[in-house]
Amino acid sequence: MEDKTKALLEDYGAVPVPEKEQKGWLKIGIIFWGIAVCLPAFLVSGMVAGPARLGFSIGVFIVAALILGLIAILTGIIGANTKLSTGLSARYTFGLFGANVFQIALFFGAWGWFGVQLGFMVAGLGDGGLQMVLGGAMPVWSLKIIGGVLMTLTAMFGFKAIEKLSLVSIPLLLIIIIATIVSVYGGETTLATVSRITGEGAMPFGVAVSVVIGSFIVGALIAPDVTRYAKSKAAGGWGMAFGMIIGFPLVLILGGIMVKGAGGEVDFSKVMIENNAGFWVVLAIITIILAAWTTNDNNLYSGALSLNAMFPKLKKWIITVASGGIGTVLALLGINTSGGFQMFLTYLAILIPPAAAVMVVDYFFFRSERNKEYKAEEIENVPKFRVIPFVSWMVGTAFGFVIQYTALQLTSVTALDTIIVGAIVYFIIMFATRKRVSVEV
Repeated sequence: MEDKTKALLEDYGAVPVPEKEQKGWLKIGIIFWGIAVCLPAFLVSGMVAGPARLGFSIGVFIVAALILGLIAILTGIIGANTKLSTGLSARYTFGLFGANVFQIALFFGAWGWFGVQLGFMVAGLGDGGLQMVLGGAMPVWSLKIIGGVLMTLTAMFGFKAIEKLSLVSIPLLLIIIIATIVSVYGGETTLATVSRITGEGAMPFGVAVSVVIGSFIVGALIAPDVTRYAKSKAAGGWGMAFGMIIGFPLVLILGGIMVKGAGGEVDFSKVMIENNAGFWVVLAIITIILAAWTTNDNNLYSGALSLNAMFPKLKKWIITVASGGIGTVLALLGINTSGGFQMFLTYLAILIPPAAAVMVVDYFFFRSERNKEYKAEEIENVPKFRVIPFVSWMVGTAFGFVIQYTALQLTSVTALDTIIVGAIVYFIIMFATRKRVSVEV
């Protein structure tokens, strides 16, 4: 019995994923699709599609998904090759100590996003559906505790539970969205008529693309936490392409069509619940919960992997339970409405993207014997610290802070700007010094 429990909880947080546990591209893609489809994504879909023409919104979703997909494919290939988590893979690029800084950022970010997602799930979006239906029957605080416990349980069992949850939630999500679309259209409300309607507050195309990218760019950058389970680099790359370039925009487009049919109402949960009845209301509530759940268990999962990489002797499930408890407390404190902590999460979005950009450039252009060519069996022999990659990361991060307080920008997406700067700085320094390896201190 003990051996079975150990096998169930084993998630290879501090070691490469063995061949027997590896998955094909389709399962990898569905899992990441489930992670990408979250409540904030639907909020963004409504914000873009509500006041804009539908064709315009579809173009925004496709372009943003292509950019996010490219990033996820590149980072995902690293995980598929090394069979290691994002935090462990960072050791090849930054060395042991530099990677520890990156892992700490991932870990603290996971706490915050867990609390934010849990808060959104319980309160609903805007003046929201979940609170409208359940708030009178049960105290909000109790719903947060129950939700936090359930999400922590799936994260505790790691990839196995996330896989099963995604396989169930994605079909259910598509069914209820299509059912809601059917319910909001009829009579004079047709797709042809509403698709041309515009309202106040429509975003310019570039700004709208930036908003969609910014909503999930950190998730795309930590794709190795999922693709480490891929059977091959091709499986990792194609899985990310399926999840991000096909699955992600499909749900955003369906969400946009739903919002237009509902008269521009951007509150995803409210539209789903108010436009259904009986069994469909229950199904809508379950779907909204799953939309948060499939993302939130990955928040804990990735955060626990980061800390497990630093302290391999700690059991990952114990780290996950402790993290879930902290995230739930943050939700109870109202983190999803707390401006101060939202700013902290914004800073994490500045810190993480340029690090991942340097990792991508290092992997595709500067693999060498010095950084062990990203070979999993050499993970314990990586340098203690690699100066050039770490400095390039810090330059990208510094540029992100400059953008926050000045008018300087490249693309209007802060995270994307830090990616560009971090990657270019690292490439130029390495190329200019004619070093195919970086300095060790």
